[in-house]
Amino acid sequence: MRKLDFYIILTADGMYADPDGGLGHYDPVEDEHRYANGLIRDAGEIVYGRGMYDVMRYWDTVDVDDPTVDEVEREFARFWTATPKRVVSRGRPELGPAATLLEGDVVEAVRRLKEQPGDDIGLGCGADLLATLTKAGLVDTIRVLVIPMALGTGKALFGSLDAPLALRLTGSRTFSAGSVLLEYEPAS
Repeated sequence: MRKLDFYIILTADGMYADPDGGLGHYDPVEDEHRYANGLIRDAGEIVYGRGMYDVMRYWDTVDVDDPTVDEVEREFARFWTATPKRVVSRGRPELGPAATLLEGDVVEAVRRLKEQPGDDIGLGCGADLLATLTKAGLVDTIRVLVIPMALGTGKALFGSLDAPLALRLTGSRTFSAGSVLLEYEPAS
């Protein structure tokens, strides 16, 4: 069975977005970006919540042939374009290249994806979808890149849990700008 691997950037106070839904004040340094490039490169496909997918659509606009764009960004854009994306949405959003709507009950749809052969599945989403999929026991890895910044208010990653989620630390890494990657798996 394929693994479902969640990754997100968090502020030191646990926010994945400011009150308006973005983290526009965050600009990843090269080693952070290269790490993210490796995650998207190695994913067989990625399941996105609608809000996160809309944020990530920026990568559809990057000109991979423009030499004024940093190579690490052009590389990410190439991986983004090539990687199949499944979007969870209650509506019918406009989807970009290699993206399809994940239809039906999200828990059953993700369970079926995990049962298919292939490389592991990435997961990019907000608090609600993460809570739904962790409660169903479908999330295998939770990776959070904690950046050295606090917002004080915003969207808390684990704000939608209806019960405590016990985690076991499986790895960590420090990046050049002082951010720390924490890698967990559910403890139960």
